[in-house]
Amino acid sequence: MNYILFQARSILASPRLRRLRGLVGDERGLTTVEYVIGAAVILSVLAAAVLAWFNGIGSKINELVNQLMNS
Repeated sequence: MNYILFQARSILASPRLRRLRGLVGDERGLTTVEYVIGAAVILSVLAAAVLAWFNGIGSKINELVNQLMNS
């Protein structure tokens, strides 16, 4: 029984496990990940808007503007 407790204590006190616990508790990188995800979403929406503009929405708006200007 004492041997098992000694093994458990030595495993819990191992340097590898202490480093792992430090990484799990570290929240400094969390905001960076959130900024990267937010930037990716914004860039995706911007890219979709530009593609939509060049694929027809721009020409339709130009047609409407020309109709309004000519009438």
